[in-house]
Amino acid sequence: MKIDLVPFSELLDEIVDNRGRTCPTADSGIPLIATNCIRNETLYPVFENIRYVSQATYSTWFKGHPKPGDIIFVNKGTPGRVCLVPDPVNFCVAQDMVAIRANQKKVYPKYLFAVLRSPEIQDQVEQMHVGTLIPHFKKGDFNKLLLPVHNWEIQKSIGDFYFNYSAKIELNRRMNRTLEAMAQALFKSWFVDFDPVMAKSEGRVPFGMSAETAALFPVELVEIDSEHFPLVPKGWKIGKVGDIGENVRRGILPDQIDPEMPYIGLEHMPRKNIALSEWGGAGDVTSNKFLFKKGEILFGKLHPYFHKVGVAAIDGVCSTDILIVNPKDPEYFGVLLGHLTSVDFINYVDAGSEGTKMPRTNWEMMARYPVAIPEERIANRFTGLVNPMVKKIHANIMEARTLASIRDALLPRLLSGEIRIKPKNSLTKAAQ
Repeated sequence: MKIDLVPFSELLDEIVDNRGRTCPTADSGIPLIATNCIRNETLYPVFENIRYVSQATYSTWFKGHPKPGDIIFVNKGTPGRVCLVPDPVNFCVAQDMVAIRANQKKVYPKYLFAVLRSPEIQDQVEQMHVGTLIPHFKKGDFNKLLLPVHNWEIQKSIGDFYFNYSAKIELNRRMNRTLEAMAQALFKSWFVDFDPVMAKSEGRVPFGMSAETAALFPVELVEIDSEHFPLVPKGWKIGKVGDIGENVRRGILPDQIDPEMPYIGLEHMPRKNIALSEWGGAGDVTSNKFLFKKGEILFGKLHPYFHKVGVAAIDGVCSTDILIVNPKDPEYFGVLLGHLTSVDFINYVDAGSEGTKMPRTNWEMMARYPVAIPEERIANRFTGLVNPMVKKIHANIMEARTLASIRDALLPRLLSGEIRIKPKNSLTKAAQ
């Protein structure tokens, strides 16, 4: 099988390059993504730690904007990372990356995306970039990056294979974000805004709630002597996070750790997302760690404003910069998780963190956070709603990891011509 090696630059129809000067930003408007938003683990850019530009800046400052189906290519910091541009385009790009548009007379866009993600090309970029402290890959060197180009039929089969697997993984991630948002909205309604009690006190039926669940809530809010909760549902108590949760410390020495055990460090934990889908192996661990179990809450105590809180999808070991938290009573799992993931709680622990360059919180501080504690039957009902969501999130994580493993294992063999695609289902199958 003949496979041509073609310079990257010859496969492009256009390069949208807005680098070279700092883009003026605004407090709100159109999202401006940075290189941290481009990851080889996701199909499209993620919105994390983003800035914004005004409509006027969007219309006049930029040389051009990416179009659906373009590829975002990082030039500086983490050279070679690529993501697809979604439809519709809901962001703009400025420094340290470019948007590239495939020349469809020469290359199938999804194939180009898959090739750029392949280990061989990622290694080429790694070898070719310049700079030590901040590596960068010059746009002028695109002609030195040689990409394998098959005939159109094979390009399409490989590109569709890679895209379909990636799209299914992306769908699982979006589903997880939706499930988490539902749980957070329900928590806020029940335990922060007290919506069911407010509705009943006004003679209304609580919105979207069964009669059985509504009957669990009292019909009035009562005044109490508390600066944090001037009104709380009748029968509820005022307490602290430490009344419903506890910090679990299962220390383990490096020589006691199985090298095959999953390891979670702060670098594996996403921001504002309880789906802990990434982890490494414990084979390189050289310092003391903590043991955690599936279903336990992991809280990043270093730089708490990063908002790294999640629920473990597996058993493993974690960094000592991560606190393991469990409910004292399983019925309060949902309530505890709701508080620990709330913006109010993160702001509270951030304000009380110790240290300037490396601020940290601790369990003693976290445990003092004031909360309204519902009756056990209400907490149990909420946990009964949250647990299936968490289980589905974990199932989606494991499925996505399996799909990614299959996709990444087959891609080099497909590009080399060792195997061919036989399209038989929505994801396509690879066979000898």
